[in-house]
Parts: sequence; C-alpha cells; structure tokens
Amino acid sequence: MHDYRRMGPKGLDAWIATHGTMPSTTLDQICAQKDAHTSRLYWFTDLGSAIAEAERTRRPILSLRLLGRLDEELSCANSRFFRKLLYPDPQINQVLRRDFVLHWQSLRPVPKVTIDFGDGRRLERTLTGNSVHVVLDARGRAVDALPGLMAREVFAEELAQAHRFARADRRALRALHAGAAPRIARPARVPPAMAASRIAATKHIVEAPLLRAVATDLDGDTQQNLALHQRIHEAFATGTEWAGVDGLVEWIYADLFEMPLGDAALGLDTPDPFASPTGRGLPVSVPAFTERRRTRSAMATVPARRS
Repeated sequence: MHDYRRMGPKGLDAWIATHGTMPSTTLDQICAQKDAHTSRLYWFTDLGSAIAEAERTRRPILSLRLLGRLDEELSCANSRFFRKLLYPDPQINQVLRRDFVLHWQSLRPVPKVTIDFGDGRRLERTLTGNSVHVVLDARGRAVDALPGLMAREVFAEELAQAHRFARADRRALRALHAGAAPRIARPARVPPAMAASRIAATKHIVEAPLLRAVATDLDGDTQQNLALHQRIHEAFATGTEWAGVDGLVEWIYADLFEMPLGDAALGLDTPDPFASPTGRGLPVSVPAFTERRRTRSAMATVPARRS
C-alpha cells in the first residue's frame, strides 16, 4: 500500500488497474479518504507535495480544511456529506479529477456527542465543526475559498468559477472577485424537529445546538454558505491580505463561521440553565475549557489587514 501511496495519483491508477474499485481499507489508505471507492480521488495530505504536483501539472489546488480527518468515519458533518453527496457526483468528480490537485488538512479534532435513547440504543454524532475548500494557484497562493456545504449544482458552478480565478493573471484577481455575481439559492426550509422545538421557547434554548448538529437542511446550508462566500469575494475585491493561507483559514473560521480555531471549546461552553452541579449554571467539565480559552496562543486568529 505504501508504495502505491508514494506514487501519487499514478499509484491510485495502478492499484485500480490491478485490484478494481471494490471497497477496501487499502484503497482508502492510498486515497487518504474514507469510502474512497465511491469517488476514487487521490488526496495529498502534505501541502508541499500538493504544490509540487500542481506546478508539475499546471493545475490549481483544492485544499479542504476540516475538523477531524477525511480518512476517518466521523470527521465533521460537512466533510461526511462531501464524501456522500459531492465527490461521487459524476460532474463534480470529473472536474476534481481533471482540473485540480486535491489536498486536505485537519485543523483540530472534531467534538463528538453520544445520544442515549434509554433503551440500549446509542447514537454517536459529531457536534459543531465546519469546513472550507480553499482554492490555491499552482504556487500555493489563495485565490478563493468555498465555505461549508452546498448543493451539487451550486458547488459545481463555484468550482468552475474558482478554477478560472486560479488560472487568471493574479493582478486581475481583485477585479474578478468584484465582478462575481451573487448566486441565489432556494429559500431555506426549517427541519421539522427544529420547528417543533421552537414551540417551547425555553426548551428550544437547550435543544437547538444538538438539533442543529443532527439535522440536515441542504437548501438552508447552500443559502447561508453562498452569503458567506459573497463576503469572501468582498474581502478579496477590497485587497484584504492575510498571513498566508493559514491566516485566510483562521479568518474564515473566526469571522464567518464564528468558530475561532483558538477556542478550545468551539463555543460549546454555553451556560445550561438546567444543569448547575457547580452552582454556577455550567456543566462540571466547562471551567477547564474556559481556562484553556484564556491561554490560546498558537492557534489564535491573525487579523486581516487591508492594502
């Protein structure tokens, strides 16, 4: 397996030619993606290697930044939907395979929650977390970023636009972003469980974070993430500069996702009015999170500056 992996995309092709595309742990390891048989995409996990491949093939890089790992079952919810809905889609798959060098990087572990139904059944899910596809030119410089989950047809359009940006003269990048027309998505639909919870407002305060974590509303996600992408267009169009690709990613998580990567609790240390074992309205484990938030350093966001 390691020899095939070290060969890069050609190693994946060689494996498939010999062994086919049946589900296998080895195929997942070669591709660095869970359930790789559904999309047969090769992902670099080292950015330097991805840049070298991009320079060799003269293709831009699609760099997925996520919570958790793409090669594990319980990565953040968005990345799991990418694996199930987007990457296997014939149109999107062809574009990814033909037009981009693929790379992913885990920013930090994803929080997980276990739901106990009280009858012996238990359900484990990820809680909070988000992801972004950062588009880099062949030299590894950011040209665009596609935040969160979008409907397949919208994601395909966004990929095509970002590919044009990456291939264009970099001096025209600000104008390209300024001319990007806002995309219109269908109105968001409120999931039934969320609507039912809102009937009892006080109860909804407690239930809402968990309901958002386990519910799926693709139309709503698409609409929201298109709005976030418009803010990214505006930032590029006005000449905003970041401390490299990592600075851009930190800005997206802090300002757009409202989930600073330096926040040890990722916003989950919200007081619970119905659970106050310490007498302060917070779960017992939360003060440790709060203390770590005060000492954040290496992962703190780098403020964006305008040129």
